[in-house]
Amino acid sequence: MAGSWLSESVITNPMSGYPEYFEKRSSWFGPMTAAVIEVVLEDGTRGFGFVGCGKGLAAKAVLEEQMGMMVVGKSVFDAALLQEQLYRASLFYGRGGITQAVISGIDLALWDARGKVEGKPVYELIGGAVQGALRAYYTGYNPEALAAYGIRDMKIAVPYGPAHGLDGMRKNEDAVARARDVLGPDAFLALDIYMGWDVPYTLRMFERIEKYGIAWLEEPVLPDDFAGYVEIRRQVNTKVTGGEHLYTYEDFRRLIEDGCVDIVQPDIYRAGGVTGLRKIAALARAKGVQLVCHGIGAATYHFEIANDVALTPFVEYVDIYRGTTSDWVLTGDPRPVGGLIELSDGPGFGYSLDERVFAEGLPVATIW
Repeated sequence: MAGSWLSESVITNPMSGYPEYFEKRSSWFGPMTAAVIEVVLEDGTRGFGFVGCGKGLAAKAVLEEQMGMMVVGKSVFDAALLQEQLYRASLFYGRGGITQAVISGIDLALWDARGKVEGKPVYELIGGAVQGALRAYYTGYNPEALAAYGIRDMKIAVPYGPAHGLDGMRKNEDAVARARDVLGPDAFLALDIYMGWDVPYTLRMFERIEKYGIAWLEEPVLPDDFAGYVEIRRQVNTKVTGGEHLYTYEDFRRLIEDGCVDIVQPDIYRAGGVTGLRKIAALARAKGVQLVCHGIGAATYHFEIANDVALTPFVEYVDIYRGTTSDWVLTGDPRPVGGLIELSDGPGFGYSLDERVFAEGLPVATIW
């Protein structure tokens, strides 16, 4: 996402109230770096897992400092055991953020390697492809992309928050109105608020935009503001969603059991990989809450295709490539065709390391 519209556009976020950080996310996030964790088995099989949070160099430090030595020599079939051990071992400095992102990357690498050992795609290892293909909605601002991917449903990132007053409210409404005009009256239009509003602002803003038929309000408040989520959900006539910036089972248990959301949105690269998301999915199903993962990539879609339509009715496709020359660090990134995402039956997640991306001497952690 570095250099793309996601990091270089005016998008409301937790720092929108500070003038020096308002114009673009990169002004406060700093360099966005990617990391892939590689596990190598005794027979030479390689498994890869992407690390979330956009701080790859920090992930390298965590892996070298502690977590790598706890994984080497263990069985690829012990993903659940290793996840529990890594979580407990990092309690002193973790319980979320980059530590959980590294744990997620390790988990995904183990599942990828296991799929290659067994000669099966990961979705077959976790129950099989319950859906034949995944219906995608588009996250971005590019109307041409909707036609290119055959997608009719869209989520936009709203640009302004409470610090920008009535003028910001008017500009937010203008953005929503333009999107509705592009989509037509029947497609769903959702809003990504990216933790940038508060409860009073959300309620006032929704009064202005309800007439445009909003499918949901995503992450309207800070992720730990569970009471705020409940209050917003009680008062607005649309769905409330969130979860991409939560990391642990306890976080999601609270989000779901306290009635904070209609749709829970864990990120597979932050919330424990396949192992972690299977627990969250079981909780969501038991409580009648739908699950639509935040983000994209083969690992995300392998997990979602193993869920039925009642739990996961559609998936997200984020247009991370528009406005950037960067390449994804893993090959075989699934993209929508005719509004649908289909997965291959290749082993593991069906991807490999894009060696060309790493050919320029980028830092690599090696744990012996």
